Parts: sequence; C-alpha cells; structure tokens
Amino acid sequence: MANRSLRILLILILMPVLFLQGCWLPPHLNPALNTPPEPPELYEPPLPEEPEPDEPPTPGQFTLRYEPEFTMNPIRALNRDNIMLSSLLYESLFILTEDLVAVPLLCARWETEDNVTFTFEILPNIAMHDGSVMTVDDVVYSLRQAMNHQRSRHRSKLRGIESVTATPEEELSITITLENPNARFIRLLDIPIIKAGTIDDNKPPGTGPYQFPHADAMLLNRFSGYRHFVELPLTRIYLLECSDSDLTQLFDSGELSLLWDDPAGAFDIRLNRPHEPRLYNTTALQYLGFNANSPALRNADVRRAIGCAIERQYIVENIMNIPRSGQTVAAPATISPVFDLYDTRWEYRGDLLSEMGALLERAGLADAFQDSFLAMPDGFGGFQRFELIFIVNIENSHKVAAANRIAENLRLFGFNINVRALQWSAFMEALEEGSFDMYYGETLLGADFDFTSLLLPGEDNLNFGSTGNTTYRSIIHSFLAAGTQDEVSYFGEQLNLAVVQNAPFIPILYKRYAIYSHMGAITDATPSQSGVFHNFQNWKIDLLMLD
Repeated sequence: MANRSLRILLILILMPVLFLQGCWLPPHLNPALNTPPEPPELYEPPLPEEPEPDEPPTPGQFTLRYEPEFTMNPIRALNRDNIMLSSLLYESLFILTEDLVAVPLLCARWETEDNVTFTFEILPNIAMHDGSVMTVDDVVYSLRQAMNHQRSRHRSKLRGIESVTATPEEELSITITLENPNARFIRLLDIPIIKAGTIDDNKPPGTGPYQFPHADAMLLNRFSGYRHFVELPLTRIYLLECSDSDLTQLFDSGELSLLWDDPAGAFDIRLNRPHEPRLYNTTALQYLGFNANSPALRNADVRRAIGCAIERQYIVENIMNIPRSGQTVAAPATISPVFDLYDTRWEYRGDLLSEMGALLERAGLADAFQDSFLAMPDGFGGFQRFELIFIVNIENSHKVAAANRIAENLRLFGFNINVRALQWSAFMEALEEGSFDMYYGETLLGADFDFTSLLLPGEDNLNFGSTGNTTYRSIIHSFLAAGTQDEVSYFGEQLNLAVVQNAPFIPILYKRYAIYSHMGAITDATPSQSGVFHNFQNWKIDLLMLD
C-alpha cells in the first residue's frame, strides 16, 4: 500500500509538468483554447546595463537613423525616423499588413455583435520593458491618450470612439463602444501600447522586441522579456544621429543600413550605392481641394468640370513616380484601389471631355469677352471675369509640378489659374484664412477609409473651404457599417457617387512609402503602414552585405 500511495503521489506531481511539455501553446497560436494556460514565471528585469561607449557604429553593424532630440513616445512622436524605430519598441492590439488588412498582435480574441460594442481579450503575461506585465489598464490608458491627447498623431482616426473601458469582472478584457457601427474598426487599432501614466515620458515602457538599455543609449538591445518562442534576426541594433544632407553618404558608405522614405514627399533621397527598395501601400490621399465660398466655385458643376481636366495617370507616371515607378497609384474612385474590398464598378467610365463641356454650359460659364478665358454670370444678365488662386506647398517639388500640370490643362479649357507655391507656414495660413480658391492637399486616412475629415464640418476636419456638409453623414455611416462585400460595393458606390456629383474635393492619387536597404542585405521584409518592422522576426539580415 505504501508503494502504491507513493506512485500515485509521483503521478500527481508530474502530471502538470507532462501536460505543459506536450500540449501548451501561446494563446495567439492556439485561439481555440477556451481556458488560458497557467501563466509562466513572471519576467524579472535584469540589472541596468552600463552605458555603451559613444563610438559611432561601423559598416557591418545594423544601424538606423535616430534623432534623440525628438520624443520616442509612439503616441506623441511626429518625427518620421523615430516613428520608424517605434515599431521595434512598441506593439499594438492589431497591426496592418502591407495590404492594409488588420491581424491581431496583442489581442488574443475579439468579438462584436453589432459593430458598435467590441470586446477584446488581451494576451496574458506579456512583459513590459520596466519588468511589469501588461495589463488592461495599460491598454485602456494608451487608447484613451491616443484618442484625446492634444499632441496625439492618432486622434483623427479614433474620433468615432465613444468610450474605452475595462470589461467588468474580466481581468484581461476591454470594451470599446463606438458612436456608430464600423465593420472595419479593428483596422484602426494599430495604436502602440505604453505603460499607464507615461504619456509625458519620451521613452515610455512598451512590449516590443527591443529596448534602450539606458536613457542615453545610442543602440537598442533585444528585450530579454520578449516572447521566448520568437527568434529575432538581431540581438543589437545601432543608432546614428545625422542630418538629412548626410543620409546619402552614410547609406553609401554602409554606416546606415536602412532608410525610410516618402518617395513622393518633400525630401528627395537620391542614393548612389546599389540598393533594394520595398514599397508598401498607405492610406495617404492627395487631392484637389476647393473653397466653396469662392463665387466661381460655389456651383458644384464648376468643381466637377475642373475634376474632369485632371490627368491622374499622367501625374502618377510622369511626375510622382519619377525616378521610381510604383510609388503612387492613381485614384480613379474616391476609395483607394488597394483597398481589399475595392470594386472596379466605382470607377467612372464616361467621356470626361464631353461631360466637362456640358457641365460648363449648365453652369453658364462662357468666353464672354473673347479673351480665351471663361467668365461667369454676374446675376444681372451679364458676365464677370474671374481668376482662381491655386495654392500648393513649395517644399514638395512633386506637388508643385502636379499643380502646374493641372493649371496648364485648365487654362486650355479657359480657366484663368494663378498657381502660388507657398512656404508651409504661409500655405497653412492661407488655408485657415480661406485665402485661396483651390489647393493641392494631402491627408492620411484611417485604414477603414472614413472620409469624415474631408466631407463633414468639424473643428479637427479639413474643412478649409467650407465644402464639408452634414448631408454626407448618412452615406459615410452606411459605408463604414457595411459588413459584406455586397454591402461594401453598394455603399462604396453611393459614397463615390456623392463625391463625384458634388465635388467637395477631387481625389488624385494614393501614395506608397518605401524602405531602402543594401543590395542582398535584407530578405523577407514586409513593412506596413502600422510599422516599418512589421513581422521583424521573419526578416533575414546578412550582416556581411551591410559592409
């Protein structure tokens, strides 16, 4: 009996060990598991490391640009290079793939019955850089700060959230309630999670695979508390502070290993060393905006006629995609053609020149003074001349060239266009004061393609020319609520038709961003709008090719 009792005792002791060795999977790899596994031993942070010597990185070391005078806080950061780095230090509930589709990252499970109230369960036992474990409070805090903080770069896309709360009696669950249904809401939750209470910190603790070893470090070390089952391509990433003018030389010499770029942006990176570009889709829309308070542009037919003269494909192929093809895509409809639910039936296939003539005739515009310029009815049986002031930001040579091309085409049809290329501060001042008739604009939409900022009036909206109108509200809400392909196709068509008929703005193109690496040094990279280092664990980096 004593031996039998001893055997039973040993079996009871060993059963948990045998079970964990043979069956345990992390929750995000085993979503069918209803009962979470026993939590692993909590992470204990190592002792602070001694500061590394301030020696510049050398070729053969993986080195990225970093600007320490700007914040690394991923909610407040506006500096493009620090934002690029942030996806190595911070993670989010969901992340967008290179095709703008959301996949879970820190979210174990989620559900909604009405696309208004969403419940999210976070992964358990996720270590943060300060040695704590990520909690629901951290997630709720981060989302609320992203929604409400005055300097948050995420405020606009989260405007539809009514509340974010911890789910009562659920330790790992949060509830998000929206003002209106949004079937693609999870595409907006690529919001970096930081430690609760650290919104004012320049380097708040996160859950990403890398961390600064100390406050003044010019390198990132692999975070020892990161998921044990994830292999990373590097244990250390070096950082280098430099000016824009030095980027080409440092990349060519191998002192910088990777560069992020907005190829159609204000700053042109021209590289001499053989390199590999990787372009990825974004929701960055360039468009032609109008001032509806301008006498000549109050009539929607005039705005529509102007839209007929825009050669999108020419602008894309001969202006924006020089010197690199593929860095922008034309927008034949309001919604981006890279949207995974895009329907080609949204695209207009009529005769634009014939339509333009009919619209101008209906609006009453004519060359009344025989000077090759259109004049508009003065309301008393006569005509009056008009000139359209078209403003554009002078710092972006691509935009200036596109604006000039649009103006040239409009002059051929009798519009008297005056293009004014303004410094950024003067450009914004003119927009805010309404001192323009047309402007070349750009905005980064949410990945749900919510056009509220362009179509509805509001304090934070792009309603510079009073083109925002509450009549668009119902069609925007219907499009966002559309859950099936048929519903998306139908309400997407209604949205596009409303923009075409009323011409509050004219979509021109959507941009792609890029990363550049040395030839053969990096394979399997999949950058996305959520983070340049998306799926970094799958990247393959050949350090010999960095030299």
